[in-house]
Amino acid sequence: MIFIRSLLTIIVVLSSFAYVNEHAIKPSIRASRPSHTYIVRQARSNAKLDSIYSLAENNKRIFFRGLISADTTTFGSIDPRILDHWVEETGYSFPSGHSFNAFLLAGIIAFGIYQIVPKNRRYLCTIPLLWAAMVALSRVAVGAHTAWDVSVGSAMGLVLAYSLMSFRFTRDLIIPKKSIT
Repeated sequence: MIFIRSLLTIIVVLSSFAYVNEHAIKPSIRASRPSHTYIVRQARSNAKLDSIYSLAENNKRIFFRGLISADTTTFGSIDPRILDHWVEETGYSFPSGHSFNAFLLAGIIAFGIYQIVPKNRRYLCTIPLLWAAMVALSRVAVGAHTAWDVSVGSAMGLVLAYSLMSFRFTRDLIIPKKSIT
């Protein structure tokens, strides 16, 4: 029962902040994805990214797929899985939601590990943080985000994790008292 309560709390926290990021923060900042900028520039399209982002998600996908399909010379050397990812990621770029959620979850898990392992094994709390760093780096590597996008998303996730673990109520919901030494 304790595990289910902790898991549900983490799911609610991650989902809530992912929703706020996707539906409030990103639309207010309106930063274009580097992959979209690249597609439009390489295809020599006259379309403005602001106009493209105002389209419905499916129409954005159709637009980007059309630009890529029309120029097999430019886009032919790029792995089709990367191109598919560029087309599927239709939202704004800043801040990176993947990095935000990865560091939020990693920060919570790292705190829990730090609290329950013996002092000589506290280095284990770096494992979830390394995983989160790999998630953030992968977002830059596939062209979905800039380094700034993932840096800010990562920092936001860590700050929120720290904040949640600073309050006894949320800390006890996520990491029950019985597990803290």
